Amino acid sequence: MRRVFILIFLSSLFWPPLLKAEEPIFKVGMTISMSGPFSQEVGPFKDLVKTWEKRVNQKGGIEIGSKRHRVEFVVYDDRSDQTAVRAAYERLIRSDKVDLLLGPYSSPLTFASSIPAEEMNKPFLAICGNSPKIYERGYKTLLGILDLAPNYTSNYWDMLKSEEKIKTVAFVIEDSMHPKSVYTGSKDLSEKSNIKTIYEEIIPSNTHDFSSTIFKLKSLNPDLIFVSSNVHFAISFMKQAKEKDLNPMEFHCIHHSGIFRKALGEYAEKVVGQMYWVKGMKTKGSEEFDELMKEAQLDPYDYPWSVAYFAAFQILEEGLKSARGKDTQAILEALKANPYETLCGPNSFSQIGTGKINPMPSQIQEGTYQIVWPKSLSTARHLYRR
Repeated sequence: MRRVFILIFLSSLFWPPLLKAEEPIFKVGMTISMSGPFSQEVGPFKDLVKTWEKRVNQKGGIEIGSKRHRVEFVVYDDRSDQTAVRAAYERLIRSDKVDLLLGPYSSPLTFASSIPAEEMNKPFLAICGNSPKIYERGYKTLLGILDLAPNYTSNYWDMLKSEEKIKTVAFVIEDSMHPKSVYTGSKDLSEKSNIKTIYEEIIPSNTHDFSSTIFKLKSLNPDLIFVSSNVHFAISFMKQAKEKDLNPMEFHCIHHSGIFRKALGEYAEKVVGQMYWVKGMKTKGSEEFDELMKEAQLDPYDYPWSVAYFAAFQILEEGLKSARGKDTQAILEALKANPYETLCGPNSFSQIGTGKINPMPSQIQEGTYQIVWPKSLSTARHLYRR
C-alpha cells in the first residue's frame, strides 16, 4: 500500500503540464499569405502571431468575463488566393472549431474569407481589408479595425492642401479591390484640395511593361504621380519609371514598405506612402510592439502591416474582458462595446462594422521612414523631389 502511495506521489510530480491542457482555451483561426504575391507584405507573420501567442500566455492568457483563457492560434497558408482562403476558413470553422477568426491580408482575401464566417455564424475581425464592397453586404458577424479605403489617404490630401504646391495629379491604379477603392476616395479628396486630375489609368495587376503609361506621364508632366497599388505592382512601375527618368515633384505610392525601398535604392528617396506607425511615436503599446518585433525577428519597416496585426491583438485582449461568454453574439457585443487605444491610435466600431484607424503620410528620407503629417504626430518635415 505504501509502495502504491509513493508511485502515485511520484507520478503527480509530472501532472502539472497535463493540467495546463485542461485550462480554458480561446482558439483563434486565421490565414497568412506565406506564399504568392502577398507574401512580400506578410509572408513571415506566422512568427509574429506565434510570438504574441507565447507572450500573452506567459502573462496568463486572455481574460474573458471572469476567466483567464489560454490563447491558441491555428494558422494556414492561403497562398494569396481567394479560392484557397475560403476553403481554409471553412476548415477553421468546421474542423478546428475556432472561437474567433482574424482576417487575412488584402481586401479580396478578406471578402472571400468572411463569407463562410457569415454563413456559419462565426465572429470575424478583419485586419487588412477595408474595401467598401466588404461591408456593403450587411454581414452581422463581421468587424474590421480599419476605416474604409476611400478615406485611406485623407491625411495626405489635407497636407497637400495646406502646402498649396501641388496643382496637378496623375493616377496610376492597379486593377485590384483595395487600390481601386483607395483611388476612388483619393480622386475625390484631391478635387476638394483644389488639385486637378490630368491623367488616370487602371492597369491589370499582372502588367510587366509600363512603357506606354510612362511615356504619357512624361508628356503631361504632372506635379504628383499617385500610384494606388499593392507593393509588387509599385516596385515594377517605379523601376521602369527610374529607367525612363520619370521625375515628378512627388511620387505617392500607397504601399512603400522596406522591400520597396530596398528594390529601388536611391530612387525611393522622398517617395511618400502611408504608414500607421514609425519608431519614436508614443502611441499605446509602442514599447511592447518593439519588443515583439525583435523577438519575432521582423523589421516593422519591411513589414508595416505588422502594426495593424498588433492593433488587432490589442483589441482582442482588451475587448474580450467584458464578454459574457465565448459564443458569437457575446464576443461581437463585447468587441463593439468598447472604445480602444491602440498602437495605431484611437479606435471603435461603426454601425456597419468598420473601424476608425487610418494611416498617415510617411516619407522615405535618408533611407528611413518619417511621418510628415499631421504636425502633431510628425517626425520630420515633408520634402519634395524637386
